[in-house]
Amino acid sequence: MVEGKIIKFYREKAGITQGQLVGGICSVTHLSKIERGITEYSEEITYLVSKKLKISLEDEKERYEMLRQKLNLWHEALVMQETKESERLKSEIENDIFIELQDFQVFYQLLLARYYLSQHKLDSALVIIQDLQKNETSFSPQDRNMLKHVQGIYYFLTGKYRDCIQILISIDQSQYNQYEYYYHLALAYHTVQANIISYYYAEKVLDYFQKTLNIKRVIDTEMIMIIQLNSKEHHDFIETKERYEQLIRTCDIILDIGRKSKLLHNLAFELYRRKKYKEAADFYQQAMNITDESATHYLTGLDGYISTCYKGNLLSKESLMELANKGLKLANSTNSTLWISFQLQLYQLNEEEDKYYQFIESTVLPHLNHIGYNMLIKHYEKKLFHYYVKKGELQKGLEFAHSYMQEKKRTLDDE
Repeated sequence: MVEGKIIKFYREKAGITQGQLVGGICSVTHLSKIERGITEYSEEITYLVSKKLKISLEDEKERYEMLRQKLNLWHEALVMQETKESERLKSEIENDIFIELQDFQVFYQLLLARYYLSQHKLDSALVIIQDLQKNETSFSPQDRNMLKHVQGIYYFLTGKYRDCIQILISIDQSQYNQYEYYYHLALAYHTVQANIISYYYAEKVLDYFQKTLNIKRVIDTEMIMIIQLNSKEHHDFIETKERYEQLIRTCDIILDIGRKSKLLHNLAFELYRRKKYKEAADFYQQAMNITDESATHYLTGLDGYISTCYKGNLLSKESLMELANKGLKLANSTNSTLWISFQLQLYQLNEEEDKYYQFIESTVLPHLNHIGYNMLIKHYEKKLFHYYVKKGELQKGLEFAHSYMQEKKRTLDDE
């Protein structure tokens, strides 16, 4: 019973014993049972006890229920990616004295971990996750599965994609009604290039996001689905372009510049893959024009723009060098690992072939293996294989071919 929990909370906050509180009202044993919610009680007793504590029990019950509602709303704001609403609710919840109650602590800590993940404060999230794991056997099925979901997001953001998949597929769907985790499964499977199963989970979560009117996440999910359709072979480009343009128009309607930039970037990449370099460059420019230069996505777009202009002979070598140096400087100033991409661009533009491949072997591949980015790992291992074969170092080349084939087998096993 809520009343007992509220009485105990304020009694302990006031620093008084059960005996001090109920003198002349009822027995200590009776109050103990009220606080633990294991007995019936009269309204007269709770009225006298609350009067002595100088609280209105009805008002406090309302506060208790309101906090429960705010926690649910905060969860919804995190799923909907409503940043301002999430910040507002977080502030209100932190200032509510009832957040100290054990009833709310597990859910609150799970939401706080999700909040930190959304802010990319991974260390702060990990501290909470590890602390929650110590007592997870005592959690409700809902909270236990939510912890797995939060762990999965953490694994994904730290590049542990296979760990992400393993923890998310262990969620008991019958005891966890937050189907958003399908989206994170789709992302993880996409990253390990298990494209069919990625599309499967994206399709499942798309239905959920549509039913909950979560437009932003509908855009994200449809973006994944388009990528999967074009992953192994070029899907019908007219349809692909139409779907991208429709999503871009949706972004304009909801004034979401960030997602629009990503869509323009992805459309540019699809054009680049089809060797439509002039069109690709135009879309990369559009994406960069609406993105802050300090954002990671600006650097990704700039990298794509340089590659496109290089392949399509759209800019002079001097102009490309200037852009690559700009990207390197920006990446270093923001501690972005994309400095690696711009360094590669510079080696390529300077026609320093040996330095280019040495850098791939010594820096690029170790970094990609650390974050588990399988798609690019295979790309660069193939490049190294051909490089060493060309140099006559067949044994060295075969080492990279063996690694590539092993990863290819694991990808097929996933699908």
